[in-house]
Amino acid sequence: MEKTYICLFDLPPYDRMVAPALRQYAREFDPRGVVELLREVRGLLPELRKEAERPLPAQDDCEHWIDSIGPDAGYKPSEQTMRELCGLLIQPLCVPHGTGCNPMQEVGRFEPWLTSRSEWFADLMDGGEELAGGRLEFSFGSGALVATREQIAQFLAEVEGVPTPEGELRKDYENLRKLLETAAGNRNYTLLKTALTTP
Repeated sequence: MEKTYICLFDLPPYDRMVAPALRQYAREFDPRGVVELLREVRGLLPELRKEAERPLPAQDDCEHWIDSIGPDAGYKPSEQTMRELCGLLIQPLCVPHGTGCNPMQEVGRFEPWLTSRSEWFADLMDGGEELAGGRLEFSFGSGALVATREQIAQFLAEVEGVPTPEGELRKDYENLRKLLETAAGNRNYTLLKTALTTP
């Protein structure tokens, strides 16, 4: 089942660690940096699991890829391998944790509520409004575009301008507001809209 998420995205670790390691493997067929990052993700998983709504890789997946790609130095990785490694590395290392909110908000549950009240959000969901802060060379799920500072401010204004829904939607909607406030308050953070297939 495919779900759409609005995610906090921390650009410095992506630019400094994750993208260079993936680039080194994709272009130079050198997996050492990726293996180091897989070990880091493996160590982070217990902490990340405290955020119940966050879809995470299994420890076994990290072990499998550490064992598999280490001996593959010098061999070009397949597109499928790169896709799977992006999924394993980028979300745990570049979607921040410990922010006081769920950093990956699934939006399907309240999409009808917000699209009927915000033309801007409706455009974002159907592709009429594209995130314009740049394209990630490597990403996870279907999303590769990140938001500008202006788009983050606009998104927050749209959410604040719509009444908070009652009942089950309230918690998710309030979390989205916190996520957007966090992105607006930290210049290292941006937003990524992506769709993930979950079991």
